[in-house]
Amino acid sequence: MTSVEEALVDSIAAAFHRFRTGKVPPPIAIPEDQPDNEVRQLITYVNRFLAEFAPFAEAMEEIARGELQTRAVLGRMAVAQSLKALQSNLPHLTWKTQQIAAGDLEQRVDFMGDFSLAFNRMTQQLRDSYQELGRRNQFIRRVFGRYTSDQVVEALLDAPDGLRLGGEKREITILMSNLRGFTALSERLEATEVVSLLNQYLAAMVEVIQRHGGTVDAIIGDAILVPFGAPLAMEEASYHAVLCSLEMQQAMAGVNEQNVRRGWPEIEMGIGLHRGEVVVGSIGSAKRSHYTVIGRTVNTTARIESFTAGGQVIVSPTVIEAAGRGLIFGGEVEVRAKGMKEALRCRQLLGHQDHPELGLEAEAVCTALAEPLAFHYVLLNGKHFTEPTEHASLLALSRRWAVIEAVGPLPLRSNLLLRLDAASGEEEVPELFAKVIRSLDESSHRYSIQFTSVAPGIIARLDRLARRSP
Repeated sequence: MTSVEEALVDSIAAAFHRFRTGKVPPPIAIPEDQPDNEVRQLITYVNRFLAEFAPFAEAMEEIARGELQTRAVLGRMAVAQSLKALQSNLPHLTWKTQQIAAGDLEQRVDFMGDFSLAFNRMTQQLRDSYQELGRRNQFIRRVFGRYTSDQVVEALLDAPDGLRLGGEKREITILMSNLRGFTALSERLEATEVVSLLNQYLAAMVEVIQRHGGTVDAIIGDAILVPFGAPLAMEEASYHAVLCSLEMQQAMAGVNEQNVRRGWPEIEMGIGLHRGEVVVGSIGSAKRSHYTVIGRTVNTTARIESFTAGGQVIVSPTVIEAAGRGLIFGGEVEVRAKGMKEALRCRQLLGHQDHPELGLEAEAVCTALAEPLAFHYVLLNGKHFTEPTEHASLLALSRRWAVIEAVGPLPLRSNLLLRLDAASGEEEVPELFAKVIRSLDESSHRYSIQFTSVAPGIIARLDRLARRSP
């Protein structure tokens, strides 16, 4: 039996322990008096293996640290030969990867066998995914771009967290518009005609809104909610909102020209502007959410808009202050809303000194009738009647305005349903809607009203009445 010194056994065990823990041990010292037996042959073989493995392990450690320019590994191990091939191709492979990272998805490799096949499949998958992402982004731009400006779409697509759920407080300007008397108008048209009329109207308005940098937050029937300053912050948001509202009213002339050509009734729109703090962000759930603005400022804007007549723009004091000089005003409008301690003293906006082409007409002059025309009216609260029918007289008239005398006081900015007596040959009692604009004589209860929804047949009748005036 071969005898082995205990110290030599310890050296061999220590070498294998270091190798097992991932370290390269130094060669094992062979005693000079060690005979040429199985032990000496084993140690000689281990030392020869360590001599080739040590540079291989050092090279692998350098590559793991990102050092690509390692010295060539010599040796007869098969793994060393593979490492030599990797060393020679790694700089070129790194360059190829850098080109892919820069956007060149046409790169291929053909020098590393199965690895080349996997690399090229990865590049092809990246190219396919990039093309699909491009198609999806084009679709998003087309769809989302119908409701907001291209700048907003680009910003949201470029910001990974731009549409995450949650919100932030921000001071913005809000525009809210609504058609006057649309409910009554929709009852006189076929459903398909109502949709076509709305689409034509909304297409014209959205074009103007986008041109001035507004974001169409919501279209609810005939109402449009437009923030200026969300989702993107905007300098001089109130100024842009003012110009947008004036141009929207100007654009209604073109909308009504098309309506007349198609045999549809003319429509009128009221716009309210207000500025204040809101919460902006994506509201909803992970499956379905909506980027919107919420808060008291939105509710106040809706209240201001409800005080408008057709063709009017009413602006709040905060918008007047933020928009700067140059605004041209009409009368004052007191707006009261829930939670307000005092009325909001708003103004009718008629134009801007720097943009005379956007000027709006003030109240039209009414021609006195030869004889007062009796009619009945009822006060409206939203879409509902709130008061019994009362008697009144029509004293003066224009195409869209009138002077009336009521039996009692009428709340300013209230809505009226007027019923004229049926003329000869008329089967139904003509009805039209109007808004009380201002008081002319409180003692006699005389008021200036503006018609908000008038059927074509009634317009012709009002025109005949005006022509018979003295």
